[in-house]
Amino acid sequence: MSAEKRKQLGVLGLIIALVAVLFGGVLFVGAASGWFDHAEVTLSSEYICGEACDGELMTLDASGYEELIAAKKSFIVFVDQGGCTTADRLRGFMQDYAKEKGIKVYRMMFEQVKDSSLRENVHYYPSVAVISKGKVVGALQADSDEDAGAYNDYDIFKEWIEEYLKV
Repeated sequence: MSAEKRKQLGVLGLIIALVAVLFGGVLFVGAASGWFDHAEVTLSSEYICGEACDGELMTLDASGYEELIAAKKSFIVFVDQGGCTTADRLRGFMQDYAKEKGIKVYRMMFEQVKDSSLRENVHYYPSVAVISKGKVVGALQADSDEDAGAYNDYDIFKEWIEEYLKV
């Protein structure tokens, strides 16, 4: 290989390295700025009720859920199961949060989840799913060590849900 060819390859290698460093820097700044964090969900207007909200959960079945998904609504679903102590606690957290933030939240029994597309994201009860424009963007996982705190501490639950919601 001639000296001229080596010189051209060296310059080309330098240019590629410079572009890679520049691209990496942009990605680093983006990550530090939160570009890749959860998108904040703005609930559909019918779920915002301010001080008029009492924290009571609205009943939702599988067909109603599918209608909301098809309409590309943004909402929250609490997945419940009677006779479960953990579900009772999480239901209380969800009701307190709904009342505090002035929002309406749906309650779907786990039996109904099995008959809906929500089953793709929620495999166990209890859970809370945040839906944005018809797509599940976050769901508490009852079998996840990472989510365990949100099932036992209201402040951790609130922190989890506010990673997603803009209220």
